[in-house]
Amino acid sequence: MFLRIITPQGVKYDGQVTHVRFPAVKGLMEILDGHAPMIAAVCEGEVTVDDDVIEIGGGVLKVENNKVTIVCE
Repeated sequence: MFLRIITPQGVKYDGQVTHVRFPAVKGLMEILDGHAPMIAAVCEGEVTVDDDVIEIGGGVLKVENNKVTIVCE
């Protein structure tokens, strides 16, 4: 699947991934390949992308057509 993380400073991540784990309002959530469409609130913290860890601020995550977009601080 394809992941894009967008902040006010620009694109923080843009590429193919196998999984994304992110802090949501009620705990950690994980998105895998082929996930159903969804929109979720993202909390400040660490996003795990395969073997990388990316620090983000709060924002919104959208999953659609095997594309994950996180718009955050």
